[in-house]
Amino acid sequence: MLTNPLLQAKNEAQIRLDKMANHDLKQYVANAHRNVLELAQKYGLTIRYGEIKISYLEAEQKDNELALEPA
Repeated sequence: MLTNPLLQAKNEAQIRLDKMANHDLKQYVANAHRNVLELAQKYGLTIRYGEIKISYLEAEQKDNELALEPA
């Protein structure tokens, strides 16, 4: 795998953040969200998240239901 100092630092940060969240994805995202809000407040930024109209799992479930319907 090709690497450079920036990618190495990114990977190390992700590993550190994963350990802080005890390998729990929900906690990882919550921690990241909290960090973003703190940085936004510190630097006077406004953070706007996009809206997801349909989740991946809902779309996959609909696809599966269509596949099970008789032709």
